[in-house]
Amino acid sequence: MSPAATRRYVVGFESWTKYQTVVLASNKQVAIAKAKALYDLNGLGDFSISDGGEEPWHARYLGTEVQS
Repeated sequence: MSPAATRRYVVGFESWTKYQTVVLASNKQVAIAKAKALYDLNGLGDFSISDGGEEPWHARYLGTEVQS
């Protein structure tokens, strides 16, 4: 993987309901930081809503690399 490659992560958090969005990032920590920034900027506008049961903020690699 080249230094410029990024991966797709689905990132979200829970507050009785699971909220998540998809971001491009080089690792889980960067993905979570980007999702938090989206939330701070747009609230829930970029997030989908569903029932959930995971830890507060989480990231899961979607298996797709994107060259930037």
